[in-house]
Amino acid sequence: MKRDTGIKSAERLLDIVELLNKRRGATVAELASDADISRKSVYRILSTLQKYGYVKRLEADRKFYLTHLVRKLSDGFSEEEWIRDLASPILEHLSQEIVWPADLATFINDAMYIRDTSRRLSPFSVDWVTVGHRLPMMISAAGRSYLTHCPEVEREEIFLTLWKSSDRFDRLVRKRGYVDGFIEKTLEDGYASRCDTYIYDQSTSSIAVPVRNGERVLGVMGIVFIASVTTPEEIAERHLDALVQSRDDLEGRLSEISV
Repeated sequence: MKRDTGIKSAERLLDIVELLNKRRGATVAELASDADISRKSVYRILSTLQKYGYVKRLEADRKFYLTHLVRKLSDGFSEEEWIRDLASPILEHLSQEIVWPADLATFINDAMYIRDTSRRLSPFSVDWVTVGHRLPMMISAAGRSYLTHCPEVEREEIFLTLWKSSDRFDRLVRKRGYVDGFIEKTLEDGYASRCDTYIYDQSTSSIAVPVRNGERVLGVMGIVFIASVTTPEEIAERHLDALVQSRDDLEGRLSEISV
């Protein structure tokens, strides 16, 4: 009997995930009606999904949405493994070559998060930013690089999430000229740079390039530098080739495994 109950609960959870994917967001009432189960059961399932980061609720419309973490369920080689085993040694080597610290960031929910960094190894580090630090999508080099190179469907999903955000940086998505401008510049330059108009950190700046596996953007690799000492253009002139080569090395290794 307990086993049958467990199977039924799993079936309901999967039904809710499928409905959220189909509807691209839904209220508890909508999910309860479509799945033909009680609102109490829906709340319990959504609470579980929220706990593990697979679902989030937006206050603006009171709807629940799947997050991009759902995609990780199909990954054969976990993000933690490829970052630890493949990316970390490459970041360290890059930092030793250019001296400036290097970061690797990945997209989670509505922002980029630093997943590894060589800041601890660089004599030019001026902050204590560590793994887990959040980088805004619309103004960070990492976010702008990701948005420029990720598939269009994913980009529009992210824009929709940012559009509903109350964060002042996220709401820059409403300025279409701003968005089109940084995408065009990133493609033209061959790298993304941190916004110098809307600033969240005056001490440092950065440039970044995407880490891809086919059409997917798995993350972003970047160089962090002291904003008062040099510029994105100067850093790119001196070190973009090394950054791109490191990125290419990582992509080559990733292509040999299932990610």
